[in-house]
Amino acid sequence: MFNLKKFLLDKKIKRWQIEKPLLEQKQLIAEEKEEIISKNKKRKTAFGKLLMIFLFVNFTILELFTGWVTIKSFSLAYTIEQMPDFSPLITLLGAVIGETLSYGIYCHKAKAENTEGGIVFEATMHNLKNEEEEGLG
Repeated sequence: MFNLKKFLLDKKIKRWQIEKPLLEQKQLIAEEKEEIISKNKKRKTAFGKLLMIFLFVNFTILELFTGWVTIKSFSLAYTIEQMPDFSPLITLLGAVIGETLSYGIYCHKAKAENTEGGIVFEATMHNLKNEEEEGLG
């Protein structure tokens, strides 16, 4: 009876010695995956997005300033009893067109990147394919 317990215990120890490196390797792989995922989450904001934000802020400041100048122009024209000057409003036309064009170009660029054949789409599909292969393997 004692030999049977010792035999079973030895068998479990041998199996553990065989499985231990595999479990350690799986744990190491899981930690490396987690590290890679955390690195990918810390992506920088793309230059195109920063440029869009800069343009929108810049044009918004321009629009606010132009509105302020127009109001001052109206009050001055009323004071000296002259016709108000609408020339500052021409600046708004350029600002609105600039905002619209830059937003349209950015949307076109994003669409090209995120559809089939675009670099972001292809990279995502490649990553998904690799994850599926690792899961099956």
